[in-house]
Amino acid sequence: MENTITIQQTQRISLEILHTIASICEENGFRYYLFYGTLIGAVRHHGYIPWDDDVDIMMPRPDYDQLLNYLYKNISKFPNLKVFNHDVNPKYPYMITRISDDRYRIVMANEKTYGMGVFIDIYPFDGLGNTEKEALQYGLKGDRLSSICYQATRDHFAIETTTSPLRKMVKFPFYLFSKAIGKDRLQDKLEKLARVKPYDDNKYVGCVVWLSGGEKDIFPREWFDEYIEVPFEEYTFRIPRMYDKILKHIYGDYMKLPPENERVGHHDYQVYKK
Repeated sequence: MENTITIQQTQRISLEILHTIASICEENGFRYYLFYGTLIGAVRHHGYIPWDDDVDIMMPRPDYDQLLNYLYKNISKFPNLKVFNHDVNPKYPYMITRISDDRYRIVMANEKTYGMGVFIDIYPFDGLGNTEKEALQYGLKGDRLSSICYQATRDHFAIETTTSPLRKMVKFPFYLFSKAIGKDRLQDKLEKLARVKPYDDNKYVGCVVWLSGGEKDIFPREWFDEYIEVPFEEYTFRIPRMYDKILKHIYGDYMKLPPENERVGHHDYQVYKK
């Protein structure tokens, strides 16, 4: 019988994955920063948000590619760690990379299993353009494509978090359309789109392959030009020096705790020790 892992145990496991990846980045000069909920945790809690169930970091695309090349060549140095992305695992449904500890097994809702354990997310950031208008148009193009791609990777049709009556009505035809195109073709299209505008040559940047927040996921590149180091649990990691601008841009008053009924993880999965 498998042992279920608690959220606190999951946090400890993913913290060690983060520490390993951050150490590799530091040793090789790769740019990385804590991001999304992990960045809030670093600033507000000096560690995890107590109910957060994953770790997020962002990397400029050139550094992201260098990290992946390093891991592909040296993964044997890191027992239990495994790289998941669409290049190395044809069943993997996302366009970001996850680094997983394979001593554990995760069962995701409405998603076929593909061998992943406890993980951290690595978001590649690409260029979006040199004006706000250009960045928004390009970013939304990526968002539309990634939305179709997401539906193509679902195990079965489900309303999930959709609340709009109109969106509910069109979601099933949208689901069938995405399945007809197929995950692999959509992922190839997203990969090509993401690499059109180089990160370091554009004024605005974002994660083209996961730009679900619209304007809130588009940032001036200069916000990531400098970093500071902050404590996170017992370790120290990099965050952007302009973290306050970034977090207000995404979340508004990020220092205010959400209502108690909203203090839950946002992934629908169970974790088991093998």
